[in-house]
Amino acid sequence: MTMPELRVLIISPSPLARGGLVAMLDGMPGIKTVGGGGITEAASLAAQLLPDAVLLDAGDGEPEDLDAIARLASAQPGLPIVALAGESGAVSQALAFGASALLPAAVDTQTLAAALLASARGLVTISRRDLATLLPEEERIEPALKAPAESLTPRELEVLQLMARGLTNRQIARQLQISEHTVKFHAGAILGKLSARSRAEAVARSIGLGWILV
Repeated sequence: MTMPELRVLIISPSPLARGGLVAMLDGMPGIKTVGGGGITEAASLAAQLLPDAVLLDAGDGEPEDLDAIARLASAQPGLPIVALAGESGAVSQALAFGASALLPAAVDTQTLAAALLASARGLVTISRRDLATLLPEEERIEPALKAPAESLTPRELEVLQLMARGLTNRQIARQLQISEHTVKFHAGAILGKLSARSRAEAVARSIGLGWILV
């Protein structure tokens, strides 16, 4: 049985940026763009199209962009909002206004797709750059110490996020509609890439890296 695609609404003040985001996501497994519009149209389009998630280009975190997040969160409670921001200082404001995820504007396609899928499962995603702005200075880790040699694939990140919720391999397999053997394969790859000896250590390291927040 094939899982339903995540229906994503694209919001950006720039038609060119909207087109670029649609082009990035088209063809990504499990994701389908259902429309797009400007910042002032965000709430009305969400009510009309009923997307599963919204990708919002928040620019440099200008007041009108943050207001758009707040209006969306108020009009559609529980609707995941993944915000792209050029300035890392906007992170706390975007989250406070109702964003489910905050990523750099120059995010790569796989990371963006993984964040959208994660937000639909109720998880908060923040880039390592932005996570640092939320931590006291004494708790910040030098980038050279916290970036693993390899990044996880979108599927591995999905498995990791479900591991963080405490699901067993069988439960993860059921939720992702894949075999338990495949889950074990992904779990092994995750542990290897994070140099972790256990699932708990892998989850702890991923939280420290800012890949997931639970």
